[in-house]
Amino acid sequence: MQFGHAGIALAISTYDWNPKTIIVVGIAHFLPNFDAFPIRLGLADEDFHCSITHTFLFAIIATLCFSLLGAKYGVLVFVSLMAHFIADMGSTVGMPLFYPFWKRRFSWRLWDHTGYWGWETIRGYYVQKWAWISEGLVFAFVIYRLIVIM
Repeated sequence: MQFGHAGIALAISTYDWNPKTIIVVGIAHFLPNFDAFPIRLGLADEDFHCSITHTFLFAIIATLCFSLLGAKYGVLVFVSLMAHFIADMGSTVGMPLFYPFWKRRFSWRLWDHTGYWGWETIRGYYVQKWAWISEGLVFAFVIYRLIVIM
């Protein structure tokens, strides 16, 4: 999922609509994709993307860290990370949710993995039918949530 991640973070933020929540949820939801930076810097191979940062272990550690801001933020961070993992499971790359205990990758194989960075990734993703369907559903839910809170 590409731009749909922003929609998911926005939708989660609407459950406690304030600037701090928007920032915390936004950071938490995009945190797993920070694994692209070591790859871009030449510090990791391309298969590092969607690895350790897309696991339940990572989610637990991040949740505990963000819980220092308060229990409410810990819950929002956990929900944000789980939503991120669910959104990414449509890709053929798969999510190693139980790593390092189990290396199996989980995927619904709705769209082909097109990379982790750049316009080629976005272009390759948006030519696929399920990309439009899944992101359309995300943004329909965002609109619904914005109507509800207004």
